Amino acid sequence: MALTIAAVGLAGCETEVTTGPGTPGQARAIKPVQASASALPPAEALKGAVKALDTTSYNFGIKAGEVSGGGRIDPAAKSANMQLTGEVEKISISMAYIVIAPNLWFKGDFGDELNQHWGLKPGAWLLIDKTKLTSTASLPINDAGAPELGVTELFKDGLSAVERADATHFTGTVDMTLANSILAPSEDTLKGAGAKAKAVPFTATTDAEGRLTSFKIDGAGIDPNLSMELTFTGFGSIQPVTKPSNATKAPDSVYDLFN
Repeated sequence: MALTIAAVGLAGCETEVTTGPGTPGQARAIKPVQASASALPPAEALKGAVKALDTTSYNFGIKAGEVSGGGRIDPAAKSANMQLTGEVEKISISMAYIVIAPNLWFKGDFGDELNQHWGLKPGAWLLIDKTKLTSTASLPINDAGAPELGVTELFKDGLSAVERADATHFTGTVDMTLANSILAPSEDTLKGAGAKAKAVPFTATTDAEGRLTSFKIDGAGIDPNLSMELTFTGFGSIQPVTKPSNATKAPDSVYDLFN
């Protein structure tokens, strides 16, 4: 899947993402999804599994190509982190976000020339002043500063033709034109796919408690950039998201990445 990377100012570039999950750590109490999820209609059961990600902490992974990363989300603490590394249009990139509402930190490395242009120092965390942002659409936060990485937002409204292969496996289609986050396909990808982007095939898997463990979008037959695989692990047992040490205020030049 081509990820919208307006967030890193690489105009016209598309990223493809793989990711590894975070490391298990301190546990948080969680509520089981629904013990009788297998008795629900397929669409209702799957939407319930997606919605459940809003109420428990988890690690997530993304796999889609030449960029790799991962992260974790804790809805109760309104905190999250995300790391992405790889190559976009022959440019090596590395970027990471930490969100602890209402604060957002960023670090990035795009090579000497771009680093100098944007005032970046590899490995250095920068505190982002949200009042200097013209929009949060290209960042992993909502307007209130809470984490919104696009992991669940991508699927809440666009699932159709959902069928159940068995108690834990689902198929259907997802409308990728409804995506509006840093995980959304680029405008060029959607334009090229046309109406087909409204019904991209997917497969999904839940665990015995009805929690979503994987979601694979298979758009290869339409456009390779409409393919993505997400994994979810560590429900209720992730390391807490903590703010970076020695962070400094972002220079004005950094905001060219986001605005």
